[in-house]
Amino acid sequence: MPILTTKSLPGADRIAIKTGAIVIANGEAINLLREAGVPEHQLFPVQGGERIPLFTRETWNKAKADPSLFSPGLPGAPKRPLDELAALSVDVWPSLHCMMPADHPEEIDTETVYKGSASPYSCTLDITIGMKYGLLKIGELMPPEKLTPGHRSFVEYVSDRKRNVFSHCDGGQLMFNFVIGEKALLWSAHLGGYEGILKELQPKPDIAIMAIAGRANLNGRPFDGSSAEFAAMKVGWLGKPAQVIWCLHDEACIPPWRIHTGAATKAVEENGKTKVLTMGFAQPVELDI
Repeated sequence: MPILTTKSLPGADRIAIKTGAIVIANGEAINLLREAGVPEHQLFPVQGGERIPLFTRETWNKAKADPSLFSPGLPGAPKRPLDELAALSVDVWPSLHCMMPADHPEEIDTETVYKGSASPYSCTLDITIGMKYGLLKIGELMPPEKLTPGHRSFVEYVSDRKRNVFSHCDGGQLMFNFVIGEKALLWSAHLGGYEGILKELQPKPDIAIMAIAGRANLNGRPFDGSSAEFAAMKVGWLGKPAQVIWCLHDEACIPPWRIHTGAATKAVEENGKTKVLTMGFAQPVELDI
């Protein structure tokens, strides 16, 4: 099975090297993982628009024992089993990173309405610049007496760039739509997206894992409204999936400390079809997929 990621890579290199998992990611992440020692045949660079068959470990092992089970390919290119042996597939789609509210609040409530922007050119470039010159320099910019244990753990983590592989650059946000038989599960890791893609995406997901943090980013522009309103609109464009699972909302080591999801849950469930599934940490959940 693959590792799917964008720019946030906590441990992805070590997992890939240890398990042999294929990594499907944007070019920024692929370059970092290559530098970290992940073998080239495990790296699949994507930018959105790709369709990739996925195989069980058992199928991979059978193909390695019997090369006739591999698809034809160019000499030296990464091998993969025959398409008809795929257990499922993943469609990769371009997406967008969320914005950060200008006041950078201690907590974010999904019912808070945001209007306008500090600049007519506000965009995700602000996230990249803010990461490099703000977030990653917290240890230098904040007085030592103001640093919480969470701040200190974060500073320690980002200071070791050799062990902890990551990028300050957005690199190109992606969505992954897993197609499993007649059903689909979408993973959208940030509160953003392109209206046309969300409306036209096929197959429509039965389950959507959606980020609910930050200020929504619609078509590359700050969304005027609340996170709850955007989430409800996004769920509608996705065909009102039966289940939504929030992500990127758990307790953080730096502000915003937490995301209050109640308003977003209420908003998406008002369509009469979608229910939000609440999950606990390290508790397995069986999905109808």
